[in-house]
Amino acid sequence: MSFLRISTLLYLLAVQDTFALLDSQNNTFNSTFRLTAQQIATANLSADTVQNLETAIQYERSNNAGYLIQDDPFYILGDEYDLDNLPPQGTILKVEEHTNLTLYTLPNSLSMSRFLYVTETFNGTSVPASAYVLWPYQPRSFQNLTKCSSNVSEDGPVYPVVAFAHGTSGQTQACAPSGLRNLWDQWNEPFPIALQGYAVVAPDYAGLGVPNGISQYFMLPAQANDLYHALAAAQSQWPTLLSKEFVVAGQSQGGGVAWSAAQRQHNRPVDGYLGTLAASPFTDVLAAIAADNEAQNNGRVAGIAQGLNTVLPDFSLSDWLTPVGVARWNLIHDILGCGVASGQLSAAEGGALQILKTGWNESWSANWYRSAVMNGGKPFAGPMLIIQGTEDPNANEPVVTKSVNETCELFPEAQLQYIRYHNVTHTPVMMAAHHTWMDWIHDRFTGLEVPRGCVQQTFSPPRGINGAQFKGWMSQMWFVEYDVYGI
Repeated sequence: MSFLRISTLLYLLAVQDTFALLDSQNNTFNSTFRLTAQQIATANLSADTVQNLETAIQYERSNNAGYLIQDDPFYILGDEYDLDNLPPQGTILKVEEHTNLTLYTLPNSLSMSRFLYVTETFNGTSVPASAYVLWPYQPRSFQNLTKCSSNVSEDGPVYPVVAFAHGTSGQTQACAPSGLRNLWDQWNEPFPIALQGYAVVAPDYAGLGVPNGISQYFMLPAQANDLYHALAAAQSQWPTLLSKEFVVAGQSQGGGVAWSAAQRQHNRPVDGYLGTLAASPFTDVLAAIAADNEAQNNGRVAGIAQGLNTVLPDFSLSDWLTPVGVARWNLIHDILGCGVASGQLSAAEGGALQILKTGWNESWSANWYRSAVMNGGKPFAGPMLIIQGTEDPNANEPVVTKSVNETCELFPEAQLQYIRYHNVTHTPVMMAAHHTWMDWIHDRFTGLEVPRGCVQQTFSPPRGINGAQFKGWMSQMWFVEYDVYGI
């Protein structure tokens, strides 16, 4: 062995002694979660499903920031508040000004705040909910941005605001994006928006994060309420930093929420609104479900039934779900599982078990639901940009196109732009259309006028190929991890 190699080895050993021992920041790694015998029997789980479900829960818990969302004291409302007598909707209840980002996998130039606020259910009841603000290193500069407070000098930075509606993360308390290391939608929407200089105000949706609430999953007007009240709460907390002007944006469930928010804006206008980006939006939800696969249908319909159970007094889960379906939905709440875990239960032993009752989609409650949450064929506040992949198996493209056409026929002077991306699926459309929707948001803040009328386009890659079409809607090709030790 040469002198140089020996010297190098001795140096490395000496330096190693000066380092602190490595330890985990996150006590959810290497989760040892196990189902009980009673849980397995009650939900009629096979050995394969037990293994898959336990693995899914362990995976989900490893993605929590620091520790389990259900154990995070941030989400606990103080005793000074009465849940039956909350302050007005849009009121801030609790603020974490500087979130500890060593527990997250965010781009290192961003910072984050979290807050609790009062929001509004589908029926108008006031409930607490959680949200986050993602702050860029420096705000993007636009002329004519106004601060939310009239009592401050015009000097100083102002952050242009994008009110962001997230895609489905799950339907239990444990599924709040603000408590997940990558904020769930990560590089698809919130990260690039913030890196372009916008403050991203993002609700978790009521029932996710704050305990003792039930998610009104896919009750899209309810999530639109969450979006607007989170925006109002954030603007009241940071009136000298956040702009009064804002753009609404969302994808998947969030795309449906964004479209619903544009319809809400028409009926309940909020000052500062500049327009809506709706990506892969759900419009006629039940029609999209009918075009999807059985496992997706099982999970989504069960989640919707959970929300309906809080809205319609004469409805119960058993109206749509079989006994085993009800048992499995109760289990997901018992173990606080999210989307991945729910998917294992919804797979129903490869279709061997029936989760949904025959004829559920022809019931009075299904007809009520379709009418109550429908996007499209209704007036909305424009301008609105809709982007859609033609191979989307979830927010089915023919269903979305039908809703766009119905809207344009009824409101030919509406400001609506619809772009389809050929051979692109559900989430990859955000990457395929990235510069288009980012430029569109920028143009709204510059004040560029959008002509009235409906414009429809279809784009294909000039080279005739793209990678997104081969991997399905879950075609994320990266894994983001934060290494505090730099090794």
